[in-house]
Amino acid sequence: MRHTELPPLDEYVDLQSLLDNVKQAFPTEDSVRWFVRRNRDALAASGAVIIITGRMRFHAQRFKQAAVEIGQRAAA
Repeated sequence: MRHTELPPLDEYVDLQSLLDNVKQAFPTEDSVRWFVRRNRDALAASGAVIIITGRMRFHAQRFKQAAVEIGQRAAA
């Protein structure tokens, strides 16, 4: 999933806010951190994750879509 246009900065949230949107698949903060560690390149390429002033920010919709695509590739 590659987007040429990124969403506005105010649509990106911190990890705690992301958890509210992805709790079904990622029930804990540690599960999200693990997933990001293993898939950071794909998440960044999709615009699901950015780093601003040294802090990781997440776009919930893109994160969920990227997770589905990463999961699909893992299942193939």
